[in-house]
Amino acid sequence: MDTLPSTNWARMVTGLRQDLGLSQRVLAERLSVDQTTISRWERGKDLPGVRHRRQMRDMMRQTTTSRLDALTKLRVQMSSWPATLLRQGAVFVEVSRAAAAEVSADGLGPGTSLYGRFGDEADEQMHAWERSGIFSGDLAMTVSLNRIQSPGGPVYFRGMDTPHISASGEIWCLCELRRLSEAEYLTELRQMGGPLLSIPYDALG
Repeated sequence: MDTLPSTNWARMVTGLRQDLGLSQRVLAERLSVDQTTISRWERGKDLPGVRHRRQMRDMMRQTTTSRLDALTKLRVQMSSWPATLLRQGAVFVEVSRAAAAEVSADGLGPGTSLYGRFGDEADEQMHAWERSGIFSGDLAMTVSLNRIQSPGGPVYFRGMDTPHISASGEIWCLCELRRLSEAEYLTELRQMGGPLLSIPYDALG
């Protein structure tokens, strides 16, 4: 049983409506109640029923998740080091200027894909990374070693990749990159036993 007093629910209803930028009438339509009902809830004159409380809690969660999406995108946009946000298909949701500059690639931006840009080996590594389970919610993190072809020759990177569940339920991957020398790349390749280290949630304890 919900024991929150009516004053708390009044603040929650008002706060939710303001966060969503809705009038009392529009919130009432979404909850299938009259505008006067919303008014009574916000003035603490009445309490929402259980069904409406659940609906509003779901809306609050959705609002919070949407804010986290925006914050994650902003983190990548503002990053002073190479960082990207990818969805399945290695399609960019967001990319930092530092990342585009680091790989000397023009035209990297939301909606574009990494595939076909840096050679067959890079595409094979990307495909193996996608198959690892990072976009299906099976993994907590991957560490990937990447060798890409650039106009000036091969370039080596180490990626730290963590999943982010978006408001739509789609999994995005936040990828933070560090450039390596060829010697560092070969050393880490030996230490990891291959170009991809997958860390499942179970390994976190």
